[in-house]
Amino acid sequence: MTVFKLRIEPAGVEVSCPTEGSLLDAALAAGYFPRHSCRRGQCNACETRVVSGDVCYPDDFEPEGVRDDYVLACQAHAVTDVTIEAPEVGTTPGQHLVQTGARVVEVQHVSEDVARVVLNVSPSSGLSFQPGQYVEVILRDGTRRSYSMANAPGDDGVIEWHVRAVPGGRFSNYVYRTLKPRDMLRIEGPFGTFMLRDTSAPMILLASGTGYAPIAAMLKAHRATIQRRGAVLYWGGVQLADLYAYDELRAWEQANPGLRFVPVLSGDEPGWTGRTGFVHEAVASDFPDLSTHEVYACGNPLMVEGARHTFTRRNRLPIENFFSDSFVSRVEAG
Repeated sequence: MTVFKLRIEPAGVEVSCPTEGSLLDAALAAGYFPRHSCRRGQCNACETRVVSGDVCYPDDFEPEGVRDDYVLACQAHAVTDVTIEAPEVGTTPGQHLVQTGARVVEVQHVSEDVARVVLNVSPSSGLSFQPGQYVEVILRDGTRRSYSMANAPGDDGVIEWHVRAVPGGRFSNYVYRTLKPRDMLRIEGPFGTFMLRDTSAPMILLASGTGYAPIAAMLKAHRATIQRRGAVLYWGGVQLADLYAYDELRAWEQANPGLRFVPVLSGDEPGWTGRTGFVHEAVASDFPDLSTHEVYACGNPLMVEGARHTFTRRNRLPIENFFSDSFVSRVEAG
């Protein structure tokens, strides 16, 4: 196995980078978290400038929409020593990836296609996470599925997921129909950099479907910060039933000054008098000037990309103030 050096600037840290893994794999294994999301080369969140060195992609992968001198770190493999630019990486390593067993505590159907799953991992496993991050489930055939935590981090080893049964989705339908308490799953994490930044900027929290899950973790963990900075949560669905935590959020809104909840429906809902249309367009209409805000968007990739495009082009949002996590689904038969 050939091992090169990966240098991350401006932090100036160096890590070992085996050719068999990606640049992102090498950084994460050493406890450094460059910006990333799907880890499949589909969302482009890990687009990173190469300062020096050469990389290659797998033969069956062709990147789309990547700028000159940039690569997708989740797919790029080093063929020489490589230096990349990732200003978000600190000088000291933080979290480390952990692979561990997780026991199912509860499976609750909160809508016709969404299950709330509560898991427990041993506190001695060393698994910790930040609100907004996700873990991967490792299936028996080695394939993986990604689910964001919907709870605030704690020392009790509890993890909560919101799992939507995707049509044709082998694992998500198993979760909704078959998974039960005391079942065991194999998980690895944490992954992702969809985390609240330490600033004073007011926030727009934007979600579609189960993209609410990491937003929920932020709400539960950062209550005082949200009250101080101010936040408006826009949650979009086709029907009201898709907003499976609607009552919970109305209660949160009443109990937490500084948080406002705006539900948006894109389908026909009898008796609905609230906002309608695309959820990101509701934000664009309410906030014509987002130049002093931060936006945290999670959910359907089309919604996330539509929001990024609209807010930065029409609503004066600085691109560096748009933080996102696209839910890219893998659909398998069986």
